[in-house]
Amino acid sequence: MADNPTSKFKFISPGVFVDEIDNSQLPATPAEVGPMVIGRARKGPAMEPVTVSSFSEFIDVFGEPIPGGEADDASRFGNTMGPTYAPYAAQAWLRNNNTLTFMRTVGVQDPNVTTGGEAGYKAGTLDTTVANGGAFGLFLWPSSSTHRAGGNGSAVTGALAAIFYCTAGRVYMSGTRADGVVTGSACELYETEDNGDISLFISKDGVKATEENVVVSLQRDKNNFIRKVLNTNPTVTNTAITRRSTATSSQGGAYWLGESFETALATRGQTSIGELVPSGSAANANVTEQKAFAAILPLRNQETTSEDGNDFNYGAQKSTTGFYFAQELAHATVNNSGTFDATNRPKLFRFESLTPGEWVQRTIKISIERIKAKRGDFEQYGTFSVVIRQITDSDEKPQVLERYDNLDLNPASPNYIAARIGDRFMEYDTTEKRNREYGQYRNKSKYIRVVMDDDVEAGVANPELLPFGVFGPLTYRSVSIISGSAGLLSVTGTARAGEKEAAPLARGAVASMVDGGPAGQFGFIGSYSSSAGDDASPGVLGGMGFGASELGTGFTGSIVFPSVPLRKQGTWGSPKNLEYTYWGAWTGRNTSDTTFNAGIYDMLRPRVNGLQSSPAGTHDLKESPNQDGAATDPLVIAWHFSIDDISGSAAEGFEFVSGSGRAAGGDQSLTRLNSSYSAALDAGLDRFTTLLHGGFDGFNVTEKDPFRNSAFSTATNEKASYQLHTLRRAINIVSDTEDSQYNLITMPGIIQNNVTDHLISVTEDRSDSMAIIDIDNVYTPNTENTQSVTANNAATVTQIVDTLKDRNINNSYAATYAPWVLIRDSIANRTLWAPPSVAALGVLSNTDRVQGPWFAPAGFTRGGLTEGAAGITILDVSRKYTQDQRDDLYDANVNPIAKFPAEGIVVFGQKTLQQTRSALDRINVRRLMIYLKREISFIASRLLFDPNTLITWNSFRSQAEAVLKDVQARFGIEEFRLVLDETTTTPDLVDQNIIYAKLLVKPTRAVEFFAIDFVVESSGASFDD
Repeated sequence: MADNPTSKFKFISPGVFVDEIDNSQLPATPAEVGPMVIGRARKGPAMEPVTVSSFSEFIDVFGEPIPGGEADDASRFGNTMGPTYAPYAAQAWLRNNNTLTFMRTVGVQDPNVTTGGEAGYKAGTLDTTVANGGAFGLFLWPSSSTHRAGGNGSAVTGALAAIFYCTAGRVYMSGTRADGVVTGSACELYETEDNGDISLFISKDGVKATEENVVVSLQRDKNNFIRKVLNTNPTVTNTAITRRSTATSSQGGAYWLGESFETALATRGQTSIGELVPSGSAANANVTEQKAFAAILPLRNQETTSEDGNDFNYGAQKSTTGFYFAQELAHATVNNSGTFDATNRPKLFRFESLTPGEWVQRTIKISIERIKAKRGDFEQYGTFSVVIRQITDSDEKPQVLERYDNLDLNPASPNYIAARIGDRFMEYDTTEKRNREYGQYRNKSKYIRVVMDDDVEAGVANPELLPFGVFGPLTYRSVSIISGSAGLLSVTGTARAGEKEAAPLARGAVASMVDGGPAGQFGFIGSYSSSAGDDASPGVLGGMGFGASELGTGFTGSIVFPSVPLRKQGTWGSPKNLEYTYWGAWTGRNTSDTTFNAGIYDMLRPRVNGLQSSPAGTHDLKESPNQDGAATDPLVIAWHFSIDDISGSAAEGFEFVSGSGRAAGGDQSLTRLNSSYSAALDAGLDRFTTLLHGGFDGFNVTEKDPFRNSAFSTATNEKASYQLHTLRRAINIVSDTEDSQYNLITMPGIIQNNVTDHLISVTEDRSDSMAIIDIDNVYTPNTENTQSVTANNAATVTQIVDTLKDRNINNSYAATYAPWVLIRDSIANRTLWAPPSVAALGVLSNTDRVQGPWFAPAGFTRGGLTEGAAGITILDVSRKYTQDQRDDLYDANVNPIAKFPAEGIVVFGQKTLQQTRSALDRINVRRLMIYLKREISFIASRLLFDPNTLITWNSFRSQAEAVLKDVQARFGIEEFRLVLDETTTTPDLVDQNIIYAKLLVKPTRAVEFFAIDFVVESSGASFDD
């Protein structure tokens, strides 16, 4: 039945009926689509695609490109030795276009990873062979005669000062042992110099003859500060990529200095934020500025002997805060027995970084503030604010990145914390090979999501509860040493203020990351044994220097592992008023200097393999009486902060005293004295801060480039290579056209065949994009090996061609270029060699802007790199090819980047990797077809579920022809024919709900060869014919 145009009118009584039909409307157009770039970046979301619309937005999300070669304390501030090529590709594209999608990679491993294929890193092997390296801690104790009283005197609290990661050999103490003998070894007690200087021996192979003596200080302002003198660049130890490993040991031939805790090595005094307990003549002193006891001990879980301090072989993980917990509601009936355990407080929520990696915990701190109790009988819930701040700021001058006010814990409220901040997260589905999103509320924060406690989320928690405190980061369990005991001891409880009682334990009876070990010398001559000992064994800690025979009365002490300090006094930092007094985590250098303490970064790092679990699990508190002889967990929660534990007054000042919220007598907190948590809020004690911790990039820190091609050049199994698994996973995540849209895709600098073959396969399956790949033998950067620049550029054109031909690629959805190009980083004002895919992407962007994707992205008009066609400054090429060499490359479908004396550098080819000769063996034609398929598919998608009638057919034809005519007018196609009628869409297809159209196009070919005959004629020749 024919369509009746009058059917839309209602005819009942006579009259004139009119309607307006607008046929001038422009058809809807698809959203702008740009390239997908995959690679490393300085920061930002990881293993998920993010679209940006400008380079300034890119920098805001992913940070500035890294030119490489930066090694300023890499172990603390991050490895920037290797260039990040992908951000330069993004910069090149965004110079001329507005849309780009980027995926930042971190190290992830196959769920069924095999030995050798793990992500992360492992420094040496702690075993009976001294030369095999491992992780070793430098421990310091204040030196005082009161500490030399065997097991009967007062114990001295010592702390971990630094960690050495040895890929081979070991670091030893040298100088004067505690018994007065001048020697050099480890697991023996030494005394430092009068000014606190420490003498170390560094050996690459455990042989004493190869040792080097170095004198260091833990005072930050001294010239021999430990982080200034010792190697802090892990890549120096990697013999595959650096020749510096053959240099002297002290330069880092076989070790690097990891964490150091210089601010923690002071007794708790008027200005100190140290971990050490005042005792005797050492009260209020800094152990780094005076004579002290020191020893170097192996770091390993002494209970299991498997969780080694040198082992970080696992994949990237997210950072997190501890759980926030609620206030005490029943102050009048609390138990004053002193057995209060904060882990029993109702947990409310915690924050977790949106993405795996370390950058969030190194960027932000989180403050809870403006906590308000519910008002009257008409309100069930109180409110509070969450403020995300720059980690390096001070309480006096907070730098707010994000702010969320008037939050509550009511799941039905629009101000519910999870609804306002977000709780969604991504997980990779290994079966479907794509990311899946979970959670109820869309994430508004750029940094974190909320993880709610189950009771709060279900709405069954007490509505009066408010975030009143938080559990701190995880640290390792404290232990004690008493001469004559077997190995280490557990700290079992408080004997009196500032002192601990210790119970002797055989090795294996307490979990600690200091391995007391069984009998056996740990030094130049002997070796460290990892087998279990018995009660009769003196252990390495019962050896020279620690025993009664050496000191006369023996040594009694404990070991504390430093963590983020807590604000103890309201006067710290001299705040203007309570509005600038944030309790909880303290990031200043001391109580008066609010300058950010960079050592905080070391305190937030992830724990060793096997102990990298989230603090969402159950752990003892560091000061908990649960630390008994049966403790099997070497991890403890470093501290818990609660407003319930703040005592004092506005007139006399406020202070934080752990446990005062449950205390009796004169030590009671403000809330305890007033039997109400509101008392603290009314006094202005309504804000506190914590930090995220435990995030990990999953990279091998000894690599300049964690995706060094030569490190996995032969890998074919993702289980055996985290690099292969990571990169293939990244491709899988963006393989579905319904999940990710892009028209080009590239992974700059990646030449491994099993990666680029997979990339090409995905683009062909999608058929809406084109891969720009880099190939082998073109150029080898210094992140790949130890060869000279000349040697790395020695491959011949024949080698390039033969290697590519051996791959037998016949695919029009990919293209490649040669050689590498020298670019200038406009931000850092540095030059670096970049893969040709970076320049190629810039040229493609320039081509799209000035003319269109169906124009050849080559030649001086659109591909003149010297003239800025790449979007970034290009200064040179890694190799200048001759005409014959360019011919060989182009014949093999490699697009040459040529350099001419006058014209400069130019892209001089536009072939795809299709070997079969057709129009699709040219980039401009392939990109034309990608463009047409996308535009016309979009038109068709808008007509789905419309009637399969002539009206719908005509609508499709008119819109599609408009696109085709526009491309034709812009020289993309010479002719076209679109057929959609009864010959294509037959009645049988109509019955199957199908419209079938056929589009025939004759693409415009680009001029690649000019053949001109110059004919010289004789004098009598006529030019009239």
